[in-house]
Amino acid sequence: MSEPAIEISHLTKTFRRVQRHYGLKAMLLHLPQYIRDRSRAEPFKALDDVSLTINRGERIGLAGHNGCGKTTLLSVIGGVYKRYSGSVRVRGRVSMMLALGAGFNNQLSGRDNILLNGILQGRTRAEMLELMPSIIDFADIGQFIDAPLYQYSSGMLARLGFSVATAIEPDILLVDEVMAVGDADFRKKCATRIDALLSGGTTLILVSHSASDLKRHCRRIVTLDHGRIVSDVSNT
Repeated sequence: MSEPAIEISHLTKTFRRVQRHYGLKAMLLHLPQYIRDRSRAEPFKALDDVSLTINRGERIGLAGHNGCGKTTLLSVIGGVYKRYSGSVRVRGRVSMMLALGAGFNNQLSGRDNILLNGILQGRTRAEMLELMPSIIDFADIGQFIDAPLYQYSSGMLARLGFSVATAIEPDILLVDEVMAVGDADFRKKCATRIDALLSGGTTLILVSHSASDLKRHCRRIVTLDHGRIVSDVSNT
């Protein structure tokens, strides 16, 4: 029997909830006050003693209300957050679509960001140049591929991000609500691409508020509430 793709044991991730929002400039200008506010901030458990095992090739849907910990869990699995208690073991190459434009540089062109994002996810420059034509074709954003990302709409960012994340054929694919963005044709292309990856053995963890997306792509639904797993059921 092969080893699980993901093993999570007693995972707890705590943030500090600061009432006043500080941008970088405000933080530097009011550093003493910022430090005092941080020291007084109340701890908030985004994930609270989560244990979960996901086998290779499984299709997991994460459900629950906004703020229940779904995106935080994906971020820990994907290595975005490094500081937590408990243990997380991930085996295989991970590709993430956690937010629109995540891992992209807003000042660079779409073409340059394809190279940058692919390299950040463990591919070589030569591999990304080979994949470039198919990524551009799937994204289908026309001449904007050579425009800086700050000119992109949310739909164009979704197209580009999803195209890069899925083109590298990951062992584990983390997707957070990206299929809710864009037109019907794009969502259909996303679904078809995910089906192809799953047929090849990719492990999927999908966050979605769409019952139809969860039903179509996932064979197991894990529901979170206030950072805890409250349900883990088969969706077959």
